[in-house]
Amino acid sequence: MPDDKSGPSEGIKGVVEDVKGKAKEAVGAVSGNDSLTREGRAQQDKAESQREVAKKEAEAEKARAEAAADEARQKSEQ
Repeated sequence: MPDDKSGPSEGIKGVVEDVKGKAKEAVGAVSGNDSLTREGRAQQDKAESQREVAKKEAEAEKARAEAAADEARQKSEQ
């Protein structure tokens, strides 16, 4: 079962949330709807967090792969 909080998934969600947030912010600014403008900015903040999760997940996956390679090399040297 795929993890909904995986790095690539969070990255995609972050991009989508950012686009939606920018659209809301723009519509709010044009229409004078401060609430919608704030909602758009908040959505962009959420998007940034999701992209950060994706980045950290990618770094963690790389570290796990390196550790597995190091362990395999160590076993082959025994």
